[in-house]
Amino acid sequence: MTVTIIRAIIIYIFVIAAVRIMGKRQIGELNPHELVITIIVSQTASIPLEENSMPLANSIAPLLVFVSLEIIMSVVSMKSLTFRNILQGRPIMIIKDGKINQSLLRKLRFTVDDLVDSLRQKDIFDLNEIQDAVIETNGSVSVLKKSEKNALTPSDIGISTDEKSTPVAVVIDGKSVSEYFGSEKISDSEIELLVKSNNTEIGKIMLLTVDSAGNTFLVPKQSK
Repeated sequence: MTVTIIRAIIIYIFVIAAVRIMGKRQIGELNPHELVITIIVSQTASIPLEENSMPLANSIAPLLVFVSLEIIMSVVSMKSLTFRNILQGRPIMIIKDGKINQSLLRKLRFTVDDLVDSLRQKDIFDLNEIQDAVIETNGSVSVLKKSEKNALTPSDIGISTDEKSTPVAVVIDGKSVSEYFGSEKISDSEIELLVKSNNTEIGKIMLLTVDSAGNTFLVPKQSK
């Protein structure tokens, strides 16, 4: 049992490291080759957990090969458009000027139900609102709505607005976070001032964010 636990911990750490190396993607955003690598890595990693007699190196070596292949293919894809198109495919426009290209739908084996379902996930329930729609290489659908169906923006009616920055978390679960996005840094003394300006204590905060204008948003911890 001890051997199994140790092997499980080693495989877990190694797979986490491999996934981090390959990059951050949600399952729904994976391209075909990325999805294949992900499935193979998970299957390969599970084998030594079922067979304690198998040397751990027999599983780690193939994992290293798969991760290396993914990195190599990604690098080559960045340098070669032809290779990228072969590996990932190309985006395909299935709706152009409000008209559905039914022949492309059949070619992609993309049913009307698939199309309507994807559009609903984009908060579009009426196909008459769509100007263009594209099926991306990962299978998701991107949509351009007709101009008359878009909501008015301040620029449409000649109103100027101040630009906003992305709020940065400086306190999470009662602990200060001086470096959240990596490039956005804030000193502990500044965090302490922000906490005091909200008349609270850092240990009582679940989340505290601040933007470049100094605006803060605070979520206090709930008492158990």
